[in-house]
Amino acid sequence: MKAIENEPIVRLEWLIREELVPKLENLDIYLTEECIEYIILNSKLEQVAKDQYIQKNGSYIHGHLYFLYTGIAFGFYHDQLTDRRFATRLWKANEIIFDTNSFLNCEDRIEDIQMLEDGELISINYNSLKVLLDKFPEVFALLPYLTIPFEKHSTFYQNMLKSNFKKRVSLFLQHNPTLINKISIDTIALYLNMPKSSFNRSYALYKHNKDDDI
Repeated sequence: MKAIENEPIVRLEWLIREELVPKLENLDIYLTEECIEYIILNSKLEQVAKDQYIQKNGSYIHGHLYFLYTGIAFGFYHDQLTDRRFATRLWKANEIIFDTNSFLNCEDRIEDIQMLEDGELISINYNSLKVLLDKFPEVFALLPYLTIPFEKHSTFYQNMLKSNFKKRVSLFLQHNPTLINKISIDTIALYLNMPKSSFNRSYALYKHNKDDDI
């Protein structure tokens, strides 16, 4: 029985040492053994199911950083004035989910984040992350790799939304060629801020043009 109870802890340590740490070393970020042990002790391994919310909007103090090992996650928020949902981001396997504005500026989180398929993730809460940064300054080298992708995606996403529907669909499929078979058309249309019917027409045209190129 005890061996079964320890399985998540053993897997958590394996994922951090064999998956996460090598990725950091590829970025020339080298952690001490004490730092790695702190991360293992203060992180949580979670098996998450399709449609499960891994984060609800709310107070800064309940925020987390997530390393999405497997699965797809979708971020969105609800606009009270228009009573509409607006997408913010899609995350795929081996990406980090982190609200840099909330963490760095101690701001409340506006996003809900929902899984679009079953997955596995590692989480660490903001308080433990702050202690990690205070105790182990070498971790500060990771911050640009968290903030820069966020800024690049934000710029790309806003520019994409300025395009016509046909161009939005084309850009989405170029950058996410496998997602069309993994997540719902409703979610993709919401992410592209376009009606589902417009997505279907633009996608049909995209496939027709692709077939002509063959």
